[in-house]
Amino acid sequence: MVQSPSSSFDLEYHLREIERLVAALSLRPDAYLGAQGAAIPDIEWYALAAIKKTASLSHAFCTLVRAKNTLAAAALVRLQLDTAMRMFGLTQVEDIETAGTWLMNDNSYRKLKARTGEALSDTFLHRKLDEKYPGLSEAYEAASGYVHLSGQHIKTGLWSQEGSSILFFDLKGTDDARPDEWFADIIDAFDQATKLTAELIAEFRLTRTQHRATN
Repeated sequence: MVQSPSSSFDLEYHLREIERLVAALSLRPDAYLGAQGAAIPDIEWYALAAIKKTASLSHAFCTLVRAKNTLAAAALVRLQLDTAMRMFGLTQVEDIETAGTWLMNDNSYRKLKARTGEALSDTFLHRKLDEKYPGLSEAYEAASGYVHLSGQHIKTGLWSQEGSSILFFDLKGTDDARPDEWFADIIDAFDQATKLTAELIAEFRLTRTQHRATN
């Protein structure tokens, strides 16, 4: 993880980096959309929705971390990875235009199939993407622990006093007493998930732009 120039963990520095990344992603992609008033194929609406969702989750994450809401913020890592996985999945289908129409009509993404015949389930997507980005499946499973009630929801609330072996459990929704360093790993995980999502969206947009130029 890239650290700020400060000797200690600078929470605001890292959150602003996420916000800068998303601001750049959210700029109107003129080359991708074409002239104002141009028709937009169904599948490209899906990519625009991915940008919107990425920006929305990033805004929520930064807000939650600033409020020291560990559990809610950590769960958003998984949601950000979900967007990356679904954008990647579109590169696996045989007919992307048909897939776009299917999705625009509110049909299930999981019923789409890869060229190999496998359904685009979460398991298939994160394992397939792990082949290109080793460690992604591990990150996905770790993030899932914050989505579903699990041991992570116990461990996050435990704390002890210095010099004491007694453990206490905090029932508050926020971790006000935790130092900024407590959030370093969660911020790093969300940052990496956001960068991956932005990269896959950019690759998709470039491929579509090239497709239009040759057809």
